[in-house]
Amino acid sequence: MIIKKIFFLTLTFSLSLNLALFAQGYTCAIGGGSENYGDWSDAPYSWIVQKADSGKIIIIDVADATSWLPNYFMSLGADTAYNKTIATSFAANLQSTYDELITAKAIFIRGGDQWDYIRLWKGTKVDSAIQYVFNSGGVIAGTSAGAAVLGEVDFSAQNGSAYPDEALQNPFYSRMKFENNFLKLVPNVLFDTHFIERGRHGRLIAMLYNQHFSAGRDLIAAGIDDRTAVCIYPDGIGEVMGSGAVSIFYKDDLTKYSTYSSGKYTIENLKSHLLIKGWKFNFNTKEIVFIPSSAKDVDTNRVWQFPLTDFYLTGSNNISAQLNTNLSDYLTNVNCSNVAVISHPGFSSSLSLIINYLSTNNYNYEVISITSSSLNSQSDADKINSATCFVIAGDSLNVLSYLNQTGNLLPDAFQSSVTSSKPIFFFGNAGKISGQKYVGNTDTDLYASYRGKMSLNNGLNIFGEFVFQPLIFDNSEFYENRTSAVLWGMMRSRNRVGLYLNGNDRIKISSSDKSVSSVVTMPFIIVDARSTTKVDSSTYRASSSIGPRQVVAMNDVRFSLTNFNIKYLLGAGRFDNLTEVENEIDLTQPKDFVLYQNHPNPFNPTTRIRFQIPNIILSSSKDDNNGATFDIRQLTDQNYNYIKLKVYDILGNKIRTLVDEKLSPGFYEIELDASELSSGIYFYRLSTPNYSETKSMMLLK
Repeated sequence: MIIKKIFFLTLTFSLSLNLALFAQGYTCAIGGGSENYGDWSDAPYSWIVQKADSGKIIIIDVADATSWLPNYFMSLGADTAYNKTIATSFAANLQSTYDELITAKAIFIRGGDQWDYIRLWKGTKVDSAIQYVFNSGGVIAGTSAGAAVLGEVDFSAQNGSAYPDEALQNPFYSRMKFENNFLKLVPNVLFDTHFIERGRHGRLIAMLYNQHFSAGRDLIAAGIDDRTAVCIYPDGIGEVMGSGAVSIFYKDDLTKYSTYSSGKYTIENLKSHLLIKGWKFNFNTKEIVFIPSSAKDVDTNRVWQFPLTDFYLTGSNNISAQLNTNLSDYLTNVNCSNVAVISHPGFSSSLSLIINYLSTNNYNYEVISITSSSLNSQSDADKINSATCFVIAGDSLNVLSYLNQTGNLLPDAFQSSVTSSKPIFFFGNAGKISGQKYVGNTDTDLYASYRGKMSLNNGLNIFGEFVFQPLIFDNSEFYENRTSAVLWGMMRSRNRVGLYLNGNDRIKISSSDKSVSSVVTMPFIIVDARSTTKVDSSTYRASSSIGPRQVVAMNDVRFSLTNFNIKYLLGAGRFDNLTEVENEIDLTQPKDFVLYQNHPNPFNPTTRIRFQIPNIILSSSKDDNNGATFDIRQLTDQNYNYIKLKVYDILGNKIRTLVDEKLSPGFYEIELDASELSSGIYFYRLSTPNYSETKSMMLLK
């Protein structure tokens, strides 16, 4: 059995060393999307030509291509540009291939499948030639899959594309495969493309979490929208160009990760900057270094608007699937002696499901159907006043929002009920109106966000700081609208809190303790902009647009997510308790024994187990006055710990000894090969003279 000790080195870089990390070349990572003359692509593609001194550009791929891109580069001033197909490892290893590529001033990698590039070009003369051009001060650029291989760590797509819902559900699932030994042009950076178009925020955040635990490193992640680029200079400063945004994510001192346990985990306060055209970010120092004058100031001292009453949100419009779960739980936990069901005409078939459920279960209820002519109905206002709780459902948010029209009997009665803390349950999309503002037209036009067709509308102002988007992974054709809705809505309304929810998952937002709690399978995502001081938005207008593309820039945003049953505290901007939290670790001097959750888990047939041995042991005893005293015993290299790591089956039988020896303080990782074991639950136990801990793992074959 081979035990690998993991060494972590903390370095303090001078400015010159920081600059040295970025060799001599330029990189341009483009998020995909078709180029065109006089369009978004002119700026980044001209930048490539300029930094290549208008010299030769060779466009490489594993498949044949048209002459469009070479002609485009030459129209922008390139002396020569042509395609070169390198479809096999044999061709990639030809000396003639190397000799040809190193004559280029810029190499451009087309879109396609990054696994083709990695498996066919890694370690070949193509790999070496790209490095040569870059180190000689040339440009290496790529779009889509071509951009995905430019970082120090790449999502390899070895097992196919990782979908955002699957990655968010399990950051260690089989498609989360990475490559850390190909090109490595931009240090400590992982690129993702087609970002907002394919709703990949959850996927990229999960990738950071994966790499933290599986590789012991904290990367900078850059998610690049389609028709958008980040062009990076040799000093590490990246400038955003094009129509959309580049979303930067990284772990800092406020970020906390829990371990992944039984399908559950937590990420708290992941740092993020959302950047659009003209914004510049230093990948060395992790700082925004330039903000265009188009950006607007945000007052961080503005008064908070906390929830006025408790309300419940769900991630799905599927009413029948939620009657015996979400609705039942809500009615069990509130005063439901008189339920008021609020809807609108045209929703009768779906509404009948709710009414039948309430009737079958003997609830007292009244139905209120909102129309413009019923706003001054005394009988409906009386129903509102006598209700002890509310259920709101409907597909016309505009009509449901008539409840915000104060000065009329029905809305006034409802607003009075809210201020008197009567709870509210919203089915799916209806919950969007719980904020002061909500984003409309997300589910009717596939290209609403891209063509500027989403609308910002007045909601019920139950939680003034709030922008909500359910159904986040309901239909991939609406990923862009639904993902951009929260960020665009927060930017436009200067709201501090956004939330994404999926499926039949349920959220409770409490007015009493100002918290968000959940009953969810998929981690819900909180976007917290309390520290944002600058906002901006795209000015790009595509064909058939009625307004600019609805993507935004915001500095100092925090993303948090969990599927544990814990509370997010709105006032503090954090969770109240992180289950199995891995706090900030001094990676050079471990201070506690820790046995980490194996990863991946479930696994087949191999998994990795990490543990750490401290360099000190803190022991306690009683003094003469029965008080506690503490003794700190330093462990030197001569004073080893005797470590045992064993695996047991569910009956407690020992089936494998992984470690049984003295080890010095530090971090360790060991691989377990369970090829000869049958599927089931197993336990692994770390024991020393001073510590023992057991964790479970699941083998699925």
